[in-house]
Amino acid sequence: MAKKTATPSIEALEPRIYEIGYLLSPAVRDEDLEARVNEIKETLTKLGATFIADGAPEFIDLAYEMSRVIDNKRVRFNQGYFGWVKFQIEPKALVEVKEVLDHDVTIIRYLLISTVAENTVISKKPLGKLRQGARKDELANQGDIENDIPVEKIDEDLDNEIKELVKEI
Repeated sequence: MAKKTATPSIEALEPRIYEIGYLLSPAVRDEDLEARVNEIKETLTKLGATFIADGAPEFIDLAYEMSRVIDNKRVRFNQGYFGWVKFQIEPKALVEVKEVLDHDVTIIRYLLISTVAENTVISKKPLGKLRQGARKDELANQGDIENDIPVEKIDEDLDNEIKELVKEI
């Protein structure tokens, strides 16, 4: 007979890291925006969350029209304030978090995901420039640098270094 492994109940799970990406209605006035975000954070705090990081909401044009039923009327949105909050909370509190966010009429849409505590924001610099910059710094420390090394040459050098390392193994 196969042994059944018991899965831990949701109450027994340790706190985890989550992130909420939210889109606030453009009807929220600029002067009320900070207060609205603080209300969301206060609600999470009351439910036991501890904050790790957040991104202040930015007014953006949406890639497509979104709609939401508010007071029995379908309201359409083409713009909104996008922001995010990363926090730690016990998984059992997520049901209440979802209920609060679902009933908030200023939130057009949100996404609640499980994540890691480390900073996961990606730089807007192109990868090739990052690699070239890192390689130039490395070569500068050795004193063998020219000012304009093409990325292709750096890629070729890296490939050769990897081949050499593989040969040694």
